[in-house]
Amino acid sequence: MTYFIAGNTAVEAARSLAQSALPNAPQEPYEAPAPRRGVAVRARLSAVLRTAAERELKLADRLDPAPGCTTS
Repeated sequence: MTYFIAGNTAVEAARSLAQSALPNAPQEPYEAPAPRRGVAVRARLSAVLRTAAERELKLADRLDPAPGCTTS
């Protein structure tokens, strides 16, 4: 049974299947994929935007505070 792994081409899948079928076949060295920087950048950017939004809300509350709930 062959499983689809995103990023593998048909040639890579066939090569790995052929090597796994032969017990004495030479194994190719494993190269770890490059770290994905986009996820880290997106996380930092969203943290900065959240902080800026919190500061804006604090400033807005200082300029025009919401009236307290008073019962009379």
